[in-house]
Order: sequence, then structure tokens, then C-alpha cells
Amino acid sequence: MDGLDREACYRAVTSRDTRFDGWFYTAVHTTGIYCRPSCPAITPKPGNVDFYRTAAAAQTAGFRGCKRCRPDASPGSPEWDVRSDLVARAMRLIRDGVIDRDGVAGLAGALGYTQRHVTRLLTEELGAGPLAIARAHRALTAGRC
Repeated sequence: MDGLDREACYRAVTSRDTRFDGWFYTAVHTTGIYCRPSCPAITPKPGNVDFYRTAAAAQTAGFRGCKRCRPDASPGSPEWDVRSDLVARAMRLIRDGVIDRDGVAGLAGALGYTQRHVTRLLTEELGAGPLAIARAHRALTAGRC
């Protein structure tokens, strides 16, 4: 725990505050897993957690990295923010005309996710689904000609 304020760390975990990602890691005794403060998993009880400054310290203490928030990934890598990476890849594919050629099913297949997941994620992140984004892109492109 080397000097971390337990209460402040737990408040950051409870609020899932992404500003603290990389500053400390939360290790849960009951599961043997450590997470980033912004992990979407259920918040553990205060008595079941310890806080570590580095992922390596949590691993040395016997915890394994969470498969949802990927705390062992490097900041800035695609694994660090999977949602943003997936949205960026989807936008590149839409811009390249995948939906025009293969539809939403082709886009989802190229990304390795289901149509429902891709549509839900784009709607949450951008406010519009893949078909609407493709239509808007076509309209913008047509206006340039």
C-alpha cells in the first residue's frame, strides 16, 4: 500500500474515475484480481481491497490482471482503451466503404464483434449507429464532388 490514502483510492474506485487510471491499482482479495480504478466490474467491499502503485506490485503480491479493464496493458495502447480503439477502427472501415459493400454485418465481421455490439457501442460513443454514420459520410463525400 506504500503511502496511498485508502479512502481517496476507494472513492476513485467507487466513482470509476478514469483520471486515476495508472496512478494506482485495486487488488481484490476475494477474487485474486487487480483492476484499474475505472473498471466497470462491481465495486468490491472496502474490506476486501488493497491498493498498489503499480501493476507489477499487484502481480508480485499474487493478483492477476482483470480481463475487463486490462490493467496490465500500457497506457495509450489499443488494449488500454478498447472502446475507443474499436470506434476508431469502425470509423476507418465506414470511411473506406465497408458498409456500402457488405452492410453492418460486414463491418461487425471485420471488427470481430456482433452487429448488435457494434451498433450499441457506436450509438453510445457517437450518438448514431453505423448506418446513420455511413449515410452522413456519403452525404459529405457527395457534397465535395
